[in-house]
Amino acid sequence: MSVRGKILWAASAVLLVFLYLASSTDLIIKEKVREIHTVSIVLDDVNDTYYQNFKKGVDQAARDYYADTSYITLYEEVSQEEQTKLVDREVGDGADAVVVIPVDAEAFQGAIQGKWPETPLVVLGAGEDHPGVNARIYVDNFQAGRLLAEKALDEVPEGTRFWLLSALGEEGRTDQVLEGVLDVLGSQGAEYEEKREWQFSGENREEAAAQFAAAADQLPGAAVIALDRESLMGLAEYLKSDASCREQLSGVYGLGSTTSLLNSLDAGVIDGLVTYDQYTAGYLSVERAVEAIRDGDVKEPVRMNYYYITKENMRDKKYEAMLYPMD
Repeated sequence: MSVRGKILWAASAVLLVFLYLASSTDLIIKEKVREIHTVSIVLDDVNDTYYQNFKKGVDQAARDYYADTSYITLYEEVSQEEQTKLVDREVGDGADAVVVIPVDAEAFQGAIQGKWPETPLVVLGAGEDHPGVNARIYVDNFQAGRLLAEKALDEVPEGTRFWLLSALGEEGRTDQVLEGVLDVLGSQGAEYEEKREWQFSGENREEAAAQFAAAADQLPGAAVIALDRESLMGLAEYLKSDASCREQLSGVYGLGSTTSLLNSLDAGVIDGLVTYDQYTAGYLSVERAVEAIRDGDVKEPVRMNYYYITKENMRDKKYEAMLYPMD
């Protein structure tokens, strides 16, 4: 090989080595650095049982937007005061943004006056514009109550008496639902009773079951509207064990879309559920949080739609993806 050829070979080898070292040390192709944002999600309960689909949406958004998410649940006491303290703790610990599902939306609105001005806040709940809230994702609970009552009235025999159930301590979350239900029942002249003494979700569930069974014997054909998920889940669990009592009811209706409630719907224990797309709500909460971290802007509120789900339509394509989102 000539001297010139040897020089060309040597130069080529040196060039290849240089290109390898340059690419491996980002001298030529610089790898984009992804900033990870920490987002704390403060729930309104002592566990996350009711947020299965919501969490799937959160997890997908965390992957898409490079967010490090964590869930914070309440302790033994479900109170707005305790939840506000947990938000304060998360801000103090350095969270880049906080997503909150308030225990009591109105009380939380008052509690955040002047707090956490430097930390973006995303609230899942209705409320007035507030300088401390960067984004709001909400459902209209009054309209949810109206839809629930309208569908129940359509399905039960005329003249049916309704029993309205709600868990103690849930007034902040059920008042608007109750107003919507009563708006419809009252306008249609339907008979109803609020049965707050029947606490299927508390320590007195056995006493509530006995009182409920006795009332069903005395007034066969009554229908039930549960104003909160805890009451509905507790009632459904009881009715699964007492088929004869279930047969005496004209219908059982409520809000929610947990796996347990959907199984009860499919089994005919529950006749109808009003729910919203929790997966999308979870996804949007993280998306809005990361956007607020990056630009600090206040986003337009997002109103989630409610849907009425029955055993007959729960596997329709448009509902199945919402109720059973893929991981």
